[in-house]
Amino acid sequence: MRFFEKFLLSLSFLSRIPLKLPERYFSDDSLKSSVVFFPAVGYLPGLIYLFLLSFGDLLSRFFALVVVFWLFDLFHFDGLLDTLDGFLNQSNKEKRLEIMSKGNVGPFAVFFGMLYVVLLWELTSLVEPVFFLVAAVLGRWGMNVLLTFSKPAKTTGLAFSLYPTRKLYAVLALFFTIPLVFVCQKCFFVFVLIVFAFSMSFSKISNKKIGGITGDVLGASCMINQLLILLAAYVINEI
Repeated sequence: MRFFEKFLLSLSFLSRIPLKLPERYFSDDSLKSSVVFFPAVGYLPGLIYLFLLSFGDLLSRFFALVVVFWLFDLFHFDGLLDTLDGFLNQSNKEKRLEIMSKGNVGPFAVFFGMLYVVLLWELTSLVEPVFFLVAAVLGRWGMNVLLTFSKPAKTTGLAFSLYPTRKLYAVLALFFTIPLVFVCQKCFFVFVLIVFAFSMSFSKISNKKIGGITGDVLGASCMINQLLILLAAYVINEI
């Protein structure tokens, strides 16, 4: 499959952008190899953030979150909420998977999801817009790392269709992040290390909680990694 076709396949999985792709795009091999382009997709929400947040006013910050979440992050945010409800439930693996698959919003999701949005909103005025670009790209690379060093918790669903994931894919995906070196030379490798460390830890946590990862866990990892990068950027700026 051609380079651009794989990018479009990846974009169709990670966004609400309406793409009518031919059936031939969705072969088993194409699905697995399309994960390499996850960070490339991240440039789209990242550039939206960069453009809108550069105006610096309240309405621009508001529309930046609305547009990015509507087109790209609502899927991942939904995964974050389901993961919170599942992982924080004091029960067995089967019950946690059941809670996550139902998609009902429980108290853990409401409380911690609200805190996530409040913190993200504050960071739109405290962190330079360019770091939102960095976070959007590296947050999606974190999904590559998670896929590489984990196993599926279920034998159905999107996450399962991406396995087995070749370890080389995480390395190839990292190449898409290289342009970020030119926009944050001093802290790029710190951010990469943060994403890698969290993704590895999250893989172990998910394996303990539900016996592997699901599409919800993948989405949650993307959202958490993005927030971690923005928080790190804030701390570095304060230092």
